[in-house]
Amino acid sequence: MQWWLRVAICFLLAGTVPRVISETGSGSESGSELVSGLAKALTQVLVKSEMGQLNTLYIYTHISGPAATGLHLEELLSRLLVSLPATGQARQLYRQAPMEYKPYVHAVLVLVNDFRSLAEIYGRIRATQDLSHTLIYMSLPTVADDDEVQLALQLLWRLSVLNVGLVLRSGSRELIMVSYFPFSPDHSCKEIKVSVVNRFHWDSKIWARSDYFPEKLDNFHGCRLTCATWEDMPYLVWRPDSGSGSFVGIEGALLQFMADNLNFSVGLYWMNKDEVLATFDESGSIFDEIFGQHADFSLGGFHFKPSAGSEIPYSQSTYYFMSHIMLVTNLQSAYSAYEKLAFPFAPLLWRAIAVVLILACLLLGVVVRRWPKQELPPHPYYQLLVLTMGGNLLDRFLPRRLPGRLVILTWLLSSLVLRSGYQSGMYQLLRQDTQRNPPQTIAEVLAQRFTIQLAEGNEARILASLPELQPSQLVELQGSELQSFPVLARQSGTAARLAILTPYEYFGYFRKVHPMSRRLHLVRERIYTQQLAFYVRRHSHLVGVLNKQIQHAHAHGFLEHWTRQYVSAVDEADESVSRIATTAYSTLDGIDGDPRLSEAEEQQVAPVHQNVLSMRELAALFWLILWANIVAVLVFVLELLMPEDLYGKMKGFLCRKHGK
Repeated sequence: MQWWLRVAICFLLAGTVPRVISETGSGSESGSELVSGLAKALTQVLVKSEMGQLNTLYIYTHISGPAATGLHLEELLSRLLVSLPATGQARQLYRQAPMEYKPYVHAVLVLVNDFRSLAEIYGRIRATQDLSHTLIYMSLPTVADDDEVQLALQLLWRLSVLNVGLVLRSGSRELIMVSYFPFSPDHSCKEIKVSVVNRFHWDSKIWARSDYFPEKLDNFHGCRLTCATWEDMPYLVWRPDSGSGSFVGIEGALLQFMADNLNFSVGLYWMNKDEVLATFDESGSIFDEIFGQHADFSLGGFHFKPSAGSEIPYSQSTYYFMSHIMLVTNLQSAYSAYEKLAFPFAPLLWRAIAVVLILACLLLGVVVRRWPKQELPPHPYYQLLVLTMGGNLLDRFLPRRLPGRLVILTWLLSSLVLRSGYQSGMYQLLRQDTQRNPPQTIAEVLAQRFTIQLAEGNEARILASLPELQPSQLVELQGSELQSFPVLARQSGTAARLAILTPYEYFGYFRKVHPMSRRLHLVRERIYTQQLAFYVRRHSHLVGVLNKQIQHAHAHGFLEHWTRQYVSAVDEADESVSRIATTAYSTLDGIDGDPRLSEAEEQQVAPVHQNVLSMRELAALFWLILWANIVAVLVFVLELLMPEDLYGKMKGFLCRKHGK
């Protein structure tokens, strides 16, 4: 900072509060030495601690009561600003400015005479939790165990101002810096006691320790932190094993990871259904009660809100998981036995084949009528059908001229290509038991008028994301998504068109633990993506702690590991899905074995390893043969029952028609 800028700032600051130094002799040599030593001590903290690396410095001064009680504070501030280094990182200085909560690190310098003035300052500004480094000088208390010092530290703890050093003048030639440790092996958890963390040697003009802001939240010393949550796989479930028990699920593994790293024990506040539904209220009012009475933080698939305003009664960590909201539909009814016969070719190709055959028959009819002596095999229509299906003509029926042989050769080659394609498509159908094509996009789901089921409380969000969705297509789920997947799967193979709106990870977990998922279809297009975060009380000191642990987990692949463990089967082929044992928790979800499924249904959805054709797959061929034989029998019966003279007349008519 240039000297002229420093002088201008000092001049500006000096005019804000009346200076009354001469009234108590603080302008004497001893008073000047005191102010100079104080300025030296505070400057060292501002420059050599973490505060020296920050770009923004907020400065607050306040004197309660008569001005004479804090005579030297303004002179102290003036000298302190002048003594800051002329070179180095430039800073933005704010004097007495209202400080709204902002999620960046900054430095705060507070000069007060007593607890009352400190409380008035923090009544005007917002607490900045552990993102700020705060240096406070209080002029009147002279001992660490003063009641005002205790009250000041308790105030800072309530405001989550943890990175704080409170400087006191203990005697004429001694300065001490005190702070507090809410989690310590020396006293009870969350008990605020004054601790002396540093001393300033007046003769050497240096602090005894270079660590001005010792870490307070790197070790919770086994203290209990209560988490408000509810059981819901694949997120979090409490498994009462032998001993103390353990957590499973993505969030459960993360919670255990944090507890082990930070050495705290996890207390649980299980939220009831009404409280869970209340969390869908955008005002977040339920968290006032939760953080005020029951828990230190909450975990339970809460989505991160980048635009959360000052009216929201909670703060949130950075997001730890990306949840994609998608649609899962049932599979439509399978192709009928007769549709399977036509499966290999598109309808347009079948029409083209039919047109060609009809034209060939018409051509044969013209040749038979106009040129009856033309060289043709007997029963030409039948022979045409035999050639088309891959049969052969007898040698004596082959054309003797080159043009005729060229026509037959061309016909044989084209029919060979068609037969090969048909056989390939039929083999694929029979081996894979192909279903009707399910909808591939959200637009197709909406266009086909699927009934979309979703959990209670999500209607507003889904309608905002899909304005083209008709409210009549929405139905609330009766139970959770995991409960509803088996019901949806049993609707596959029918004319019903049903879909469930669900987070991606629910279906992945269901597919991991239940073979019935092969009868469900995931629409790959995402409706929207939400990031999941921890919630804590407004501006809680736990935000920074949770963020560091989330970053640590991401950096070391911890969350990716547990995501693969519980969710990633959704991207694997049916035959390669590695089943995991379902987690036994609330019997409401009934995933393990699903008692509502019969043994036959379970066998039906299990992966098939024997690659053989069943009667069900060959039903079309069976029915065609059966119908053909029934028709033949009926014709035979008619011949037997028909009068002899009528039968002779019909036979003579047919023979005359064919020229015999």
